[in-house]
Amino acid sequence: MNPIINALKKLSVTTVNIIVVLIFFIITAKITNPTFFGEVSIIQLLEVISTSFFALLSSQIIVREVSYMYAKKEIDKKFISTVLLTPLFISPVFLVLLFFPNYVKLAIPYLVLYLYSSYAVGIMQGLNRYTEEAISGIIFLIVRWIISIIAVLNQNIYLFIAIWTAGGIFSSVFDSFVIVRAIGGFQFSFDFSIFKKIFREGINLYLSRISGFLSGQGDRVTTSYLLGSYYLGIYQFAALIANAPNMIISGLTGVLLPSASYYKALNKDELIISRLSFKVTAFLTFILVILSLPIAYYIIPRLFPAYQSGIEAMVILLLAITLPQPIIILTNFLIAFKKSLRPFLILSIINASTVLITSFILIPRIGIMGGAISQLITSVISSAFTLYYVLSNRVFHPTLKEIGVLSFIPLIFIYELFVDPPFFDIILLFIVILFFKFTKIFSEQEKDVIYRFLPSRISFIGKIMKILL
Repeated sequence: MNPIINALKKLSVTTVNIIVVLIFFIITAKITNPTFFGEVSIIQLLEVISTSFFALLSSQIIVREVSYMYAKKEIDKKFISTVLLTPLFISPVFLVLLFFPNYVKLAIPYLVLYLYSSYAVGIMQGLNRYTEEAISGIIFLIVRWIISIIAVLNQNIYLFIAIWTAGGIFSSVFDSFVIVRAIGGFQFSFDFSIFKKIFREGINLYLSRISGFLSGQGDRVTTSYLLGSYYLGIYQFAALIANAPNMIISGLTGVLLPSASYYKALNKDELIISRLSFKVTAFLTFILVILSLPIAYYIIPRLFPAYQSGIEAMVILLLAITLPQPIIILTNFLIAFKKSLRPFLILSIINASTVLITSFILIPRIGIMGGAISQLITSVISSAFTLYYVLSNRVFHPTLKEIGVLSFIPLIFIYELFVDPPFFDIILLFIVILFFKFTKIFSEQEKDVIYRFLPSRISFIGKIMKILL
């Protein structure tokens, strides 16, 4: 299991996602209004609800367990069958959506498929089937965002849902075929004891997802409730733009849990893995944040003038969401190394309470900026708590180099928000690169590890790294 190759495959999906979403929103912004975009946002909100409330089994536990099976070459077909059949067994709970507007009712089949795909993707990652995952993901994104432009042109939310459902059917069938082929056949059985074991082990993650929904979406729900769908559309647009750098980071770091689980099963050193992952993520995060803000400042007024009022909120959201990622990714190692998961629940409750309280206080007073500030406050609390817990569990033990990298997170935030005009970001970029290079943040041993994973056909990346690091 090569984390660099797998990260690049996941990045291909993320890149396509950003491109096609940009095309979608350019067209949508030109021919519709924020109200229609608000309706689309509600469908996206339902996706998050389906994986937060109805996904009884933790996909992170599934990824970890399948990765262990793959490393030891002991695939349990009954385990995989139970996981894949779970969405079908719990699908009746989606009937609660029948009490909502018509277009929400019609989204029920799509949401069941969306939940199924989330489990299938977890299994594929554990089985090291990243190429197939990338193919499935890219085709689904093209259907989801490009073909659905037909529905946007007609401003028909029902056609929009039908197109998304068709994409979900393709993705589910393709993923199922890949899994069956990888494990050598499908054992059609649902083992309640396996279901109960996965559920009990991941109960803290499940409950934390529910609380996490409130912390991640509470500002949007509050915006919709207090300000209406028009402002929800503007705020959701700002959040989507702000999340673009984080999507890239997530695409690259999404391989950490299966890779760490795989190498843990092979008894590799835990601290070496977590330190190297932290520093690589930090380097990429800093560069993406610094480059993204000037691009966003340039694009939004020119391509999306109707959403220009959301720029300030977008800046705060981008910094709040992206800068903490080097710390947040360390939670993968808590799961991979089988540490206690109860603090996930504690943290998610704290985050949810913080978002809801601050949103209801701030949004009525300063509008969508209140939602962005609410997310910023939550991000600071979450990062501090996560860092404390990974340190106390010795999943991550920083040296002076890692402490120096950590100090750059608040410094970049302060510089970008209070000091820097967008066109001066090139200065900060050089400072970050020089800091990593001349303080030798990456040891020669760590560089060798990275170079060993680089395939020969992308050896140019190694040459760039030698210059930068």
